[in-house]
Amino acid sequence: MKLLVIDCHAQVGSGETWEEPRRQVEYPIEQVLARAAEAGIDRSCIMAPKNESYEEKNKEIARLCAKHPEKLIGIAVHSPQRETGRLAAMLTEEVQALGLKGVKSDGHPTRELLDVVAELKIPVIYYPELRAEAGPARMFYVMASVYPSVNFILPHLGSYRSADWWAHIETIDLAKRYSNVYVETSGIGSHKYLEMAAHDLPARKILFGSYSPELDSRVEIHTVQLLKLPSQQEAQILGGNIQQFLGS
Repeated sequence: MKLLVIDCHAQVGSGETWEEPRRQVEYPIEQVLARAAEAGIDRSCIMAPKNESYEEKNKEIARLCAKHPEKLIGIAVHSPQRETGRLAAMLTEEVQALGLKGVKSDGHPTRELLDVVAELKIPVIYYPELRAEAGPARMFYVMASVYPSVNFILPHLGSYRSADWWAHIETIDLAKRYSNVYVETSGIGSHKYLEMAAHDLPARKILFGSYSPELDSRVEIHTVQLLKLPSQQEAQILGGNIQQFLGS
């Protein structure tokens, strides 16, 4: 299997930003593709920004992937809280009929979501809302232990733009403890924490993501290259790891 450079976290379409303060956004596919080409990214995993409802958004993601099959990989987004009772049917159709390869959880994953994810054998992207009394470890340790067959991807090394530095440390420890918890590289405000992750974790636990086009994939890929890792480890992070998850 040829190792590709794969961005595991890009966004396309209309909605709101995931981070505060919320604002309306329109992420054009043309910008994602153009920046990926400049950055040397072979394929981008695309998903919708934050929305009140995701069924039609996920169908649009699938249509874009069908239009650009060599460049795009589709990831569904769902809210376990707002879509309760319908998740299994929707996600099963999106994976089996529409070809989507994973799911991003808008809200804490529930048993309903994780049961169908385990059955479909797809990864879950989840970035918890951090509070002083509850960091990433508290949000993940039960899920990771009860669902050992599910691969969990934690974006931004646990803290977008390093707003809560302690969350980076907690996330690294979490990934050390659980073999099914992986970290993603986008939007880390202080590069020293990515260096810490690369030192403390095996390369197989780190996935390259850009959060494009909210962030610039041409910059985000360079943060991984600045680690100056051996070529095999860099290749794992830049695409080999997510390629194994997705079978792409």
